Amino acid sequence: MEWVEVLKAIGEFGALAVIAAIFLILMVRQNKNQETMFIQLFNEVLDQMKVCAGGHVLTEEEDKTAIKIDNAINLLIQNAVTDLKCSRIFVVRYHNGGKDMNSVSFLKLSVTNESVNHGCKPVMSEFQNQFRSIVGYPVNEIERTGHSYVTDIESIKTSDIGTYELLKSRGVRSYYAHSLVNSTGYVIGSVVILYRRDNTIQENQEEIDKYLMHLSDKISGLLNVKTITIK
Repeated sequence: MEWVEVLKAIGEFGALAVIAAIFLILMVRQNKNQETMFIQLFNEVLDQMKVCAGGHVLTEEEDKTAIKIDNAINLLIQNAVTDLKCSRIFVVRYHNGGKDMNSVSFLKLSVTNESVNHGCKPVMSEFQNQFRSIVGYPVNEIERTGHSYVTDIESIKTSDIGTYELLKSRGVRSYYAHSLVNSTGYVIGSVVILYRRDNTIQENQEEIDKYLMHLSDKISGLLNVKTITIK
């Protein structure tokens, strides 16, 4: 295992869990005659790594619910790509990416669902466990107003050069993002619509706004069916 992978795992699962897992792997390799016992212990460690915010390992029923929710969200955003003729739609979820040496939580995000139009390469795998500051402008706007609409990314070139360069490097012309909230109204992520520069469709902001509000309400509702968070 590479050190960078070890450090990443520590950030996601905690140092004790990772050290225990590595120790068990080494013991299995050195004690073939006790392999069954160590595999059982290793599986118990893995169960602890899958602990969610509720403090328990996902049951089979909860796992089935999570899959159904995920499939429903995927269907919604697939239909939205067709309806809005956009280049890409993805769902962003906020989560705690671990704690620093002062026990302050890292504020991170991950893209959990994505649907793209023809000719667009998926980017979901590139945006996992990223600091929220990587897209500071939309994150701050969403926290402040509940949405972030940029009809031309050139308009944020001076206010957030990082977000601007990230979007520009992927050929983005405009984006529309709306908050996802939990049952108490707390922002837990966003649903984002992107139009690339090679997309010749004429955007109707009023139509997009109405559609996006409805879409975010549906996705927020699905995510609140059963609270299953990223750890």
